[in-house]
Amino acid sequence: MKQYLPILLILISISLSACRGGRSGTRSEEKDLATLIKRLNKKGGDDKIIADLQEVYGTAFQKAALRLDNYRYDAAPQKWDKIIPELEGLQRMYETISQSAYALRMIKPVNYYPRLVATKDSAAGDYYQYGTEQLQQNLRENNKEAYYAFEKANRFVPNYRDSKQLMKEAFERSIVHVLINEVQYDDWGNSNWNFNQYNNNDRMLHNNLIRDLGGQTSTSIPARFYDAFQLRQQNSQPDIVTDLVWRNLRFDQPRDYTRSYNRSKQIETGRDTANRPIYTTVTATVHVTQRQLNADAEMNVILTDAAERTQIGWDRLPAEYRYTYEYADYTGDRRALDANDLTLINRSRNQQLPSRQDAMNEMMRRVYQDIVNRVRNKVNW
Repeated sequence: MKQYLPILLILISISLSACRGGRSGTRSEEKDLATLIKRLNKKGGDDKIIADLQEVYGTAFQKAALRLDNYRYDAAPQKWDKIIPELEGLQRMYETISQSAYALRMIKPVNYYPRLVATKDSAAGDYYQYGTEQLQQNLRENNKEAYYAFEKANRFVPNYRDSKQLMKEAFERSIVHVLINEVQYDDWGNSNWNFNQYNNNDRMLHNNLIRDLGGQTSTSIPARFYDAFQLRQQNSQPDIVTDLVWRNLRFDQPRDYTRSYNRSKQIETGRDTANRPIYTTVTATVHVTQRQLNADAEMNVILTDAAERTQIGWDRLPAEYRYTYEYADYTGDRRALDANDLTLINRSRNQQLPSRQDAMNEMMRRVYQDIVNRVRNKVNW
């Protein structure tokens, strides 16, 4: 039994390496091969480098062959996503070694190009068949599967049959009409803010949101975005309804906080009999008033399946607004003050504070891109 133990350990090691996946291991071995070929091309014939090349290539080849043998038993068409990268790695190793005629003659690597071409054709055929079966189901999730299946068929074999046309068909079958409703405010928020239900800023934001999502000409995802008027114009019903609701609105009254600090400075106040400067220390106390204004709210992004009347998404996006304004007075000798002190002292005591509309605009600005991303991701495949 002991005599077979080293062989058993080697087989286990190769098997474990194969299970880790081929791409990372192959990439590392490809890098080693490229380094050795560069050294060989500089030196010419070198038995030590050839021996190293044979060892690296032989080990990589054995591991890849074992992985390929395992992949044969995976389900089609998904198995091709493992087999083809493995074959591509083996072919890249062949091409790397082929950069040296001497290495090519001594190592005799396998040219996998013919097998790779044939395998890609088989993969394209399997994915095309799978896409066709999915397309026949005519459900959005199946259309998604069909789209990506045809995409892979076209990637493995460019312009494979009518895969591009079927990709377009699968995409168009999946398009949903998304109604973006006007911005709403909950009852508690309205009474607290004394806010109009739907003002000009909200109208502009509503229009911008539909535009930034892609409107009626979106091509990046299978969805079209409308307001209620646009849907009525087309005599269409929405598939998905999006509500944007501000909740838990809070707009604090301005609060003043004060602090004080001292300044001192030596200034020249005269000259002595030897015409040397005489310095006197002057002091002042700066009294700073900091006026703070805080606002908080929560944007609720709610998506509902119009036919089933079930929610397909509800995201809560917290938003806040913080405004700070400072001014100052002082007591003591003005000459002790520096430029920053004077800037604060010269500021107006009657600075107009931001309005509630200003706060809302800023909070919306902070969550706006999140709204776009959440809606787009929910209605995408």
